[in-house]
Amino acid sequence: MIQRAELIDKIFSSRDESGLWKMIPSGHKYYPDYLHYVPNYKASLWTLILLADLKCDPLDERIRKPLQSVKDHLFDEEHGIYSLKEDHFPIPCLNGNLLYLDAYFNAARDFRNEGLLDFFSRNQRFDDGEYIEPKNKFCSNTSCYGKHTCYWGVVKLLKGISFVPRELLNDDWVALRNRCVDFVLKHKICYSSHHPDKIMISKLDLLTFPNFYKGDFLEILWILKREGVVSSSLVPALKMLKSKQQNDGTWNLERKMHNMVVSVGTVERYNPFVSERAQEVLTYYQDKLTLEERMIADD
Repeated sequence: MIQRAELIDKIFSSRDESGLWKMIPSGHKYYPDYLHYVPNYKASLWTLILLADLKCDPLDERIRKPLQSVKDHLFDEEHGIYSLKEDHFPIPCLNGNLLYLDAYFNAARDFRNEGLLDFFSRNQRFDDGEYIEPKNKFCSNTSCYGKHTCYWGVVKLLKGISFVPRELLNDDWVALRNRCVDFVLKHKICYSSHHPDKIMISKLDLLTFPNFYKGDFLEILWILKREGVVSSSLVPALKMLKSKQQNDGTWNLERKMHNMVVSVGTVERYNPFVSERAQEVLTYYQDKLTLEERMIADD
């Protein structure tokens, strides 16, 4: 069986002499803008996400240097958010992931998180097949802000916010959180709002771990569980999660993330990290949904 502590130690042992993970050389075509971001998923940004998803001790001193290095390099002083310079500006998933990392490992004390949350409170869009409000200057970035706002951008922003201590959130940031929740519920976690029986994004219904950029429906359920969101809109996804449970009460890994510094499991085999998260979600909602909703989920 995969041991969490052994995996975490193995990840740290794969650092280079500078205390960071896989780094592109100065002659690389993506240097320096994508430093710590490529290669997927071996660079320091992704490896830190892996460690956080593995529940690495937030006080582990080995985190400090790589996290600070990633934040310092990717922070855009002009706009007060994290960026890859001009590429896909602004990128909500990148900022959500870095907010998640900083909130998980640093209790969101970095002043840069305030500017990040202010920026996306003002500018994040929630379009669903058409521009529901007049286009803003960022809509030229159609990857993140096309007629349908990038779903993963919304999910990652919500994930980051969910790790910020509630007492540190002002009214604008809570409003951003609520708009993210509403957007996710509108899609019943993983279904098209225009074609309710269709999985909205390819492979969104496959259980995976860790959750870098494209996660899975379980990650979204887990975030909503963290936020205490209870809604009948969760029932189809909960029903699907229940249907994937094995006879022994566990869950398998269904989609593997490749090119990581370590392997966290084999496809179609029991996975402790997926199973832990799935059981946590089902246990929570078993107590929160109405009897009728539970019957639908168990049907």
